[in-house]
Amino acid sequence: MNYPEIKNAIQHLKEKCKCLQCKGKFELDDISIIATTNTEGLFETKCKNCKCSTIITVTLAPEVEIKKKKIRGISAQRIHGGISENEVLDMKNFLSNFDGDFKKIFINKL
Repeated sequence: MNYPEIKNAIQHLKEKCKCLQCKGKFELDDISIIATTNTEGLFETKCKNCKCSTIITVTLAPEVEIKKKKIRGISAQRIHGGISENEVLDMKNFLSNFDGDFKKIFINKL
């Protein structure tokens, strides 16, 4: 990611992401860059209110591809199964109660 892409990614995180614990909004000082490649960035957010820390991966998609896949105002992210905030919270709740026994989850029910 180049500087303008990183700047846009941080702006997007400020506008769209909330703390998973207290739902507080993030400010510029709450977002840190951990690492970047040509197409991805790894960021950490730290909530000022509840001190919750979250790692976020941002992946760049080519602009042309996104424009082609926009259908009736639905973004390409939702078309391709983007993950909603509720899905993240569902996974967090599942993992907090998960005992590590994958066999129980993937039992063949024929």
